[in-house]
Order: sequence, then C-alpha cells, then structure tokens
Amino acid sequence: MANADQMAPYSQRDIACAVKLSALLGWVGVIGVPVFSNEYRSGLDLDSLSLVFWYALFGLPISLFICWLFVKPFLRVMMRRKVGYVRAACWGAGIGFVLVTVSVAFSRYRGWRQAHDPKTTSGYGDGIGTLEVSDLLTDYDWWRFAQNSFHFILICIVAAIIVRLIIGPGKIAPPIEAKQ
Repeated sequence: MANADQMAPYSQRDIACAVKLSALLGWVGVIGVPVFSNEYRSGLDLDSLSLVFWYALFGLPISLFICWLFVKPFLRVMMRRKVGYVRAACWGAGIGFVLVTVSVAFSRYRGWRQAHDPKTTSGYGDGIGTLEVSDLLTDYDWWRFAQNSFHFILICIVAAIIVRLIIGPGKIAPPIEAKQ
C-alpha cells in the first residue's frame, strides 16, 4: 500500500504555505484595504502610517492564529485533490461563510445573555441609525452586518484564488509500484 503523502498532489509544506498566505491575504483584505483606501481619500500622513504598523503588529498574529486554527482543517481537506480556480473560489466562499457563522453565533449568544441581564441596558449607534438596544441588533445593524459579511466572503474568495495562483494546481504523483 502506498503512503498517502506520496500520492497527494500537495505536500505538507504546500499546505503550510497556503495557510500563511491565507492569513496574510486575509489581513490585507480586512485591515489593509480599508485603511489604505480611507487614507488615500483623506491623505497619507505619519500618524496614519503608524496605525498600519500597530495593525500589523497585533492583527497579523491574530490572523495567523485564526488561519492555523480554523482555515487549516479546510485546506487539508480541499488540497487532497488538485485544486482549480473555481474549486478554490467555492472553498474560499465556504470558509468565509463558516467564519461568519461562527462569529455570529458567539457574538449573538453574548448579546442575548446581556439582553437578559436586568442590570444592563444600553443603546448604541453610529450617527446614522441605532445599531443595538440592550445588546440586541436592530434591523439597520443586521443590514450592515450582512454587507460586512458579504465583503468578508468576497475577501475570502479573492484570497483563495490568489493562494491557488501562487501554490499552483498540484503535482501529479506517478503510481508507486509494489516492492517484490
């Protein structure tokens, strides 16, 4: 019987590289793009560039931790076969959807528990509309959350396609003959 690693189109090193690339691209998409697009409109200054340093100092380790914890298992399953661009995009959307779902489950559970605490009442808004009342989301915040989730899933799709572009389609392992 042949060793499974010798038959796989991607090595463990390829998987590790894919996880690291996913973390970097995810950080760039979630932090880098909004920061630089905002600074491009308002003008770059030294204080703005120092913020990018702090976002990188704290954001990149968090991104790496999340990718090693949550994304690597998906990549292991996905990279058992050769990966095309469409398959990478579908898996990127799926991984993004799972991360959004986990985020919703944790944050809404916490909000539900706080909403049932009689000692706590609060309202929170962003100047346009009310977002939370006693830690329960309003219709307006659900709409904003849906938009942000859609953008996050798009970032995951683009990151998956870029990772596939860099990692490649995988190698075709020649059949291993049995020892006689």
